[in-house]
Amino acid sequence: MEAETIITESLTKFYGKIRGIEDITVRIPSGGVGFLGPNGAGKTTFIRTLLGIIRPTRGRAQVLGYDIRHEINQVRDRIGYIPEFNTSFIPDTTAMKFVAFCARMNGLSYAESKQRASDSLFYVGLGEERYRKLATFSLGMKQKVKLAVALVHDPEIIICDEPTNGLDPTGRVQMLELIRSLQTDEGKNVILSSHLLRDVEQTTDYAMVISEGKIRAEGNIKELTANRRSTVSVKVKTKTEELLHALEKRGMEVWIEGAFIEVKTNPDVEKEIFKTAFQIGADIRYIGSRSSTLEDVFVSLFKEQEAPIQ
Repeated sequence: MEAETIITESLTKFYGKIRGIEDITVRIPSGGVGFLGPNGAGKTTFIRTLLGIIRPTRGRAQVLGYDIRHEINQVRDRIGYIPEFNTSFIPDTTAMKFVAFCARMNGLSYAESKQRASDSLFYVGLGEERYRKLATFSLGMKQKVKLAVALVHDPEIIICDEPTNGLDPTGRVQMLELIRSLQTDEGKNVILSSHLLRDVEQTTDYAMVISEGKIRAEGNIKELTANRRSTVSVKVKTKTEELLHALEKRGMEVWIEGAFIEVKTNPDVEKEIFKTAFQIGADIRYIGSRSSTLEDVFVSLFKEQEAPIQ
């Protein structure tokens, strides 16, 4: 594992008797990391605790070596944050003035704030629109302004909380491309918090699955999906249940997903499937291999815990 950017130990936050997060102990590596979980899983609570917006009930956390309880200003200086909601925009001001104002709030000089605001807006694709009022911006443009604000003080970590919420397909693609380029082209550490599995899979290399305030799984995405192994999908015209039971008797791990029988792979799996189907008179209409995705990991984790996906 590469050097850690964030280390937590038993980090916990309760709102009265309601659990926000509980006993989160993780070592988050540098690079791109996804916080993945259903709405209400505790992702935003975790982020706001790291930022010092919420004080933990118990536990410890360090961001880039700085303690969140005693050195929170040093933590905030090194983090750029894209919140989920648009609550801080000043509609009658221009994007340039707004981003420059945020730069000044981060301690930059007047001249440096103007230059950095301009550079950040050009980077996110709003260079030509930087003197337009925010009230005239679309939702996608406002999301880009939030990214420009997060970048303006040149932080080491960018935290994006549901950055594609409400965006149309084009805006979503543009935002994900920007997030990915921050890692590959700018060398930034990026944390993407999302309930959308494909967003995490497309933009990050390491994922943490969060549910009901606890970490359910974490690791390199390739390793997480490899651990679930590839499957062979089979569809038959009739006798689906009979084929399922016949394959089980042969010692195969099988289950039904929709109209398909899923069979975990082994060296002779397709040969065994055809042989078994022939013996029971099942007419195979489709057979094909399928590699595991992050969605498979997510679904299987919730099945194992007998918890519904929200």
